[in-house]
Amino acid sequence: MIRNKYAVAFRIGFQSSLEYRFNFFLSLISAVFPMIVQYYMWTAVYANAGESSIFGYSYREMIMYTVLAAVISKLVITNIEYSIAEDIKSGGLNKYIIQPIYYFGFRISSYIGQRLIYFVISLFIILALTYALNTFYNLHTEEERMIIFCLSLILSIILSFMISYAICACAFWLSEISYFFVVTSLLINIMSGGIFPLEIFGERLQQLFRYMPFHYMIYFPVNVLNGKISGELIWQGIIGQAVWIALLALICHLVWKWGMKRYLGLGG
Repeated sequence: MIRNKYAVAFRIGFQSSLEYRFNFFLSLISAVFPMIVQYYMWTAVYANAGESSIFGYSYREMIMYTVLAAVISKLVITNIEYSIAEDIKSGGLNKYIIQPIYYFGFRISSYIGQRLIYFVISLFIILALTYALNTFYNLHTEEERMIIFCLSLILSIILSFMISYAICACAFWLSEISYFFVVTSLLINIMSGGIFPLEIFGERLQQLFRYMPFHYMIYFPVNVLNGKISGELIWQGIIGQAVWIALLALICHLVWKWGMKRYLGLGG
């Protein structure tokens, strides 16, 4: 019976993704403009640098990183923060407390349903862009690397959900949370490599970012696909993603357990 409830949550999420699919396509279209800006910016930088490699990236690798990161960031970003915060503030959690259903299970089932069709579409777009870039720059991406990339991308999506779910617990303590979400979303996008590769921040900050889970969200899968990460480093990264998912699952459990002690259940 419980499993059926989570299946229903998955179906609701899937139906929601079909209903609001136009919003997803608009978000993908909005990613084109930063791509164009960065393309001309990096073209100018490399043209005037007098070097074939900047921050350890050739011109081709940098353009490929910029294009792939723009698409992957749109897929990985969860956008669940406001709806969960609204449940906490308005008493929407009440209906989950009185029913035999785990809120985390409901949310992740619904989230998987919402992201399934987006994942398929985005994966098609990513692979098409990879093929186009390989053809244009006369490069070659191995099929094995593409398969590993798909695995790392799935783990990135789960990791992103865990991070967002943990951050949402702050709504138990903060009366106004919307601006907090804006700031954290921007910081996470930067630290995950969604705007620039992490090498641009220098060795010290890059090493700091490596001790955080964020670089596994965008930076790692992009560099798996473009060939910057290879060999044992790929599997170390996959293991790192899995370890962080397990740690964040524990963190989510603890912070929500503490947060529920402050939950008033007003409204609902």
